[in-house]
Parts: sequence; C-alpha cells; structure tokens
Amino acid sequence: MYDPDLAEQNWGTSRPDVTPTGKSFRQELARILAFQAVLYGLAPVYQYAAMCAACAPNNSEQNSVESTEWALNVLVHERRTAGAGFQPFRVPNVDTLYSNGWLDLSDRPVTIDLPEFGDRYYTLNFLDAYSNASNVSRRTYPRQPQRILLTCTESEQVADEGTIVFRVATPIIWLLMRIQVFGQTDLHAVHAMQDAVTVTAPDRPARSWPVVDQRAVETSWSSFSTALDAVLDLNGVPIQDAAHVHQFQQICIGPGTPDAVELDDTMSWGTELGFEAAMAMLSNSRSSLGQRTDSGWTRVLDKGAHGHNFLARAVMNFVGLGANVVEENCSYNTYVDGHGRELAAPPGVDYLIEFDEHPPAQAFWSITLYVAETGWLYDAPGGVHSIGSATNRNGTATEPYCVTISGTAPSDVGPDKVWLPAPPQPFFLVLRIYQPTEDALMERWTPPPVERRTDGVR
Repeated sequence: MYDPDLAEQNWGTSRPDVTPTGKSFRQELARILAFQAVLYGLAPVYQYAAMCAACAPNNSEQNSVESTEWALNVLVHERRTAGAGFQPFRVPNVDTLYSNGWLDLSDRPVTIDLPEFGDRYYTLNFLDAYSNASNVSRRTYPRQPQRILLTCTESEQVADEGTIVFRVATPIIWLLMRIQVFGQTDLHAVHAMQDAVTVTAPDRPARSWPVVDQRAVETSWSSFSTALDAVLDLNGVPIQDAAHVHQFQQICIGPGTPDAVELDDTMSWGTELGFEAAMAMLSNSRSSLGQRTDSGWTRVLDKGAHGHNFLARAVMNFVGLGANVVEENCSYNTYVDGHGRELAAPPGVDYLIEFDEHPPAQAFWSITLYVAETGWLYDAPGGVHSIGSATNRNGTATEPYCVTISGTAPSDVGPDKVWLPAPPQPFFLVLRIYQPTEDALMERWTPPPVERRTDGVR
C-alpha cells in the first residue's frame, strides 16, 4: 500500500463520476452499484431500522420526522427470556435477559452507572453503526467499573476513580446488555440489576431523521436506500471505506449526493434488480458463516469484527443482529447432521448429541434451536428453546452429557439426558460458549456431531 498524496502526480477530481449513456449499460451500472450497496450497507441499515422500530415517534414509514420524541439514551428491559414471539432481532439467546438502548453521542458523552453484578455473567455490548462490537464485561474489566463514560473517539475525556472512559467510533451506538438468569425464580434478582443501571445524557436538539419500517428494508429497495443514505449522513463513513462508498453517489446514496436528484427509470430498474440479487445471495449464504468442523458444525468466525469483509458482515447481520465478538461468545451453528443431511424432525426422526467433555466455558454454554426459514425461536412445548449449563447455578452437576432433539419427548430424560423439542420443518442449532477458554478459541475443542436416528436406529 502507498499514500498517493506523497507523490508529485495530480490525484483526484472534483467532477462527478462518469455515467454511461447507453440504456443497457446504465441499467447494468445501477444494478452493480445497488448490489454492492446492499453488501456494504445491510448491517448498518438493519440496525438503523431496528432503532426506528424501538425509538422513533409513531409516524408513517419514511416520513422525515423532526421531533424530540425519539426514545434515545433510554434502556428498555426485557423482563423474560426470549421466546417464540421475540422479534426485535433474529437468533436471540435465551440464557440472559436483554436490555436494549440506542445512545446518541452527537452532542456530548453519555454516562452509564452500574450496580454490582456479583459473580454472574454480564456484558454491556456496544455496537457502532456498522455492527463492530466491543464489551464492558468481566473479561475486559476484571474489576467491575462503577461508571462508564461513553464518548466518541475524538473526545479527550478523563475518568474519575471507579469510572472508565469507553471510546466508540460512531455517534449512534446500540447498547445491548445481557445479564445471566438462573431460571424463573431468579428473574426478580435480575430485574433489580436491570433497574439499577442508569443512563444519563445531555439535552439534545430536535432530530430530523427518516423513519423506515424494520420489515420493509428487507424487501424494498426504496426503504433500504433511504435508510442507508440516512446512516451514512448521520454516522459518517469510516475513512478506510471512503472510496468504496463514494461510488454509491451515482445511485443517490451517501455524502455529496444532491438532495433533489432522482434516478431515471432505467437506473431505477437496475437498482431494483441489484437489490433483489444481493438479498437472494445473502439468503443462500446463511449456512456459510464460518469454518466447517469435521463433525458438521460451522464455527462462526470474526463476529462483530469484519474489517473489509463486507459480505461476511452482511451475512452475519442477515441471519441475526447483535453478534458479539468471539472472545466474549464463541459460537457454532449447524443446519445439518453429522452426515450433511438437513435437520428436520418429522415423526420417526430424532437426533442425539453426546458429549465426551463439555464445551470449555469460563462462564457457561448452551445449545438453542431456531426455525431455519426465519431465524425465530421455535414455539416449543413448555417454552423449552435451549439446554446447557446456564439453567442451574451449581453448574456441572446438572450439565447434560446426552441431548435428544425430537418432536416428542423421549422416555429416558434425566439430569444428564435432556430433551430439546424440535419442529418437523427444517431448523438449525446454535451452540454458544460464553467467555470461552483457550481450548475453544484455539480450536482444540470442537462440538460432537449431531447424529440422526430413524425410529430409534442410528
């Protein structure tokens, strides 16, 4: 790599990019640019749409809203673990209670005061507008801070005793807090901890941001492009991405785009084609999030830290928002059994997972089942969506060594033989290891295969 500004040659131009005159070429250019815009922008667009769903005033889709009513700098606490009706984002865990908040650092820093979490697992997961994740947790701060001063990177804030200065990249930050819960009888204790977390922010001016529908950005190029343009304007563009993002000006997205410019019919149709093709490719790539193990699982790589791998970032967020870094949550997923056959549990088919040793977690681990088509939790009998070590605080005494996955309960369930209900339609599994040990991070441990049985026979 080199810096052209250090050379004697002239570099750059103030003229707009050249657009071809031929109709077919204009359509093709628009298709290519929209395709690239989806790969680059899906993560920030989905996050922006989630912010609109959680925080925007009650106005119609894609209105420009000038209002102080945006519910920013407020934590909204889930009082129950995620269930089949949970839809703020796909592929939620069911091991912790979530608290969600969208923090606005545009004017000044935001302060977060914390209670004592004791020895239970917790993390304050901060995601910037481009889904890059960072954490305040026992892993990153073994001595728990009492206060977090959250600020953008250019700030020169200093911390008092018991306070940490935590710098983030973009002025809009998604705070996704997770606190471990030990079954239904523990909910009251976790509620008290949630309520003790306080966010203090300065008064802010009225905001004028377009409001988009969370489902529309998945199906409509108009909604998607509106959201992407808003994100780039609101949060800025990472300096290393500037050249890549510059090209989107030709389809009226990004800094420098004239406000009144509209695409002609030819280029508009091209953007629609590019959007549809990109979304189809992402859907087809859902099972390719990482590195395949010999046992059939896929180890999810580089979660929450993708660099310039825009496709990996897009696929990750297409499957589910809020992915944490692998050092905080090492995860594996599988859509197939140990022989590569699609997972589904019609009558007469079940699956076994038998552990020789449990997943190497410093905190805890779990296996959760999701419907393949949607990424939502299966509406399971008794609300049983997950098994693992997180349901009992005493740990290994109740950790299962054999997991049966089937549509009906087996007869031999017990402390070390457990049942995970499954639907007859295709599903997938996610194994999460919270605060993994080096054995997991260095891939010295991998999950055992999912073994398929038909009428009790392997």
